[in-house]
Amino acid sequence: MVRRICLDSDVLIALLNRDEKTKQIIEALDADFYITTVNTFEVWYGRKKTEPVFEALEWLHSLEMDDKAARLAGDILRKLKDDGRMIDIRDMFIGAICINNDIELLTYNKKHFELLKEFGLVLVETAD
Repeated sequence: MVRRICLDSDVLIALLNRDEKTKQIIEALDADFYITTVNTFEVWYGRKKTEPVFEALEWLHSLEMDDKAARLAGDILRKLKDDGRMIDIRDMFIGAICINNDIELLTYNKKHFELLKEFGLVLVETAD
């Protein structure tokens, strides 16, 4: 089975900025690559007018926030809140979409997503 990896917004931004380390990481991974609609929003919103964002995103498979992922996000967020731990809502959505689709997440913001590992999120390990 082919490995499936979702690229977080910070990874996509690094690619847009022609970051050589990020390019090498992506090339070294034998996988199909995905993006969530939440990441598309973040990158599109933050783009510079001259950046070729559409071209940077079109090679990625897109994952949407469906009802199952929305309910999962709600359940996880409630549990985290009850435990006195919080996470940015957009990161919660990205994580829930990845968990729901059984897809790993490649991010440089591991701190933001560490809380979701106990709920099944798998983070891609890279040599930092």
